[in-house]
Amino acid sequence: MIEKEPTKSAHHAAKKTESSAETIDTSSIQKQVMLDSKYELLSGYMDGELTQQEAQKVMLLLEKDPEYNKLYQEMRVLKQEVQSLSFQESELAHLDRLFQEPVAKTSRIFGFALVAIASIILVAFILHSILLNSTIALVIKLAVVLVSLGSLFLLFSVLRQRMQVSQRDKYNRVKL
Repeated sequence: MIEKEPTKSAHHAAKKTESSAETIDTSSIQKQVMLDSKYELLSGYMDGELTQQEAQKVMLLLEKDPEYNKLYQEMRVLKQEVQSLSFQESELAHLDRLFQEPVAKTSRIFGFALVAIASIILVAFILHSILLNSTIALVIKLAVVLVSLGSLFLLFSVLRQRMQVSQRDKYNRVKL
């Protein structure tokens, strides 16, 4: 009987230690939730998205809590800096001029033409090699010819459509 009591005490002490560990975890989670809530309120306050009651709560926190007020000042400075980092209009105009200049347009057209010519040569070489090879079955030869011709038709279709659209695209002046 004397031996059982220390065992119960040790078991009780272990439970108490587990309980205090759970309390610490719970309290740290609660602190984090409160901190997140403060950040969310402060962010909403800076963006003017809070109700009158929430805004008053933030103003009281700013008056009472110097750390919260410091965070507010830092966030306000950061927001101003981010807003000043806008893409300047002169840079957009410069990019637009580069894209629309005659050399760039000619280069694009020339590039499309080279791709088309190279594709034709490559397909012709593959077709020639396959069609003249007597060890390849007729069905395979026919399939390769059809895939090659289909690919060329698709290439020309896309190139033609792209050139037509680029000339009369009503959205080409839209700035993103």
